[in-house]
Amino acid sequence: MKVVNVLEQEQYVDPLLQSIDMIKDQSHHNKNNYVDFEKRLPDYDAFHIVIDDNEKILAMSGLYNNGIYPANTVRALDRTYYFYWYEGDSSFNPKIRYNTSYFWPEQAKVAEQLGYSSIFFSIQNIKKRKAANDIASRTNPRGHLLPLLYNTCRHTTNGVNNDKLCWQNIVLHEFKQDAFDLPSIEIEEYEKRYKDTATIR
Repeated sequence: MKVVNVLEQEQYVDPLLQSIDMIKDQSHHNKNNYVDFEKRLPDYDAFHIVIDDNEKILAMSGLYNNGIYPANTVRALDRTYYFYWYEGDSSFNPKIRYNTSYFWPEQAKVAEQLGYSSIFFSIQNIKKRKAANDIASRTNPRGHLLPLLYNTCRHTTNGVNNDKLCWQNIVLHEFKQDAFDLPSIEIEEYEKRYKDTATIR
């Protein structure tokens, strides 16, 4: 298997978009994130796929800023999707951790080359903080789960988007010490504001 940046090797763009088009037929909870994806693709700093020896696309993930985040940081593992994850497909191997084994190291390398001070990924849902910490423990370069929740959505005309899902767990790696200026909220404040969310630390 190997990692390919489709923005540099454009012969993979059409096969990628064809694969993405099939997501709409799956039961994946985030499948709407991939509608009209060809319009979003040029906005990435890099967009990676993992392919097997037969050039079959197994997974995808992007490195993204596009003015949503402060200029000194960039989001890794954006729009990650593991193809063939659904039950019964022999192409999917749940033991392969595409994010930590392939995408994160490659995207960290690109981010540092582009001059970003830090790179991060986010995980929705306060209940998944333990899972986020477990994933962070497998990252190289090592990322660390931050103690607050951070807003990862584009600002609205009224400022910060306070949709519950916008406040996410952040795993951050710093190439050099710098500010991380995404809007943040204490976990206790989040729990007061969104009372239907259970406390899991």
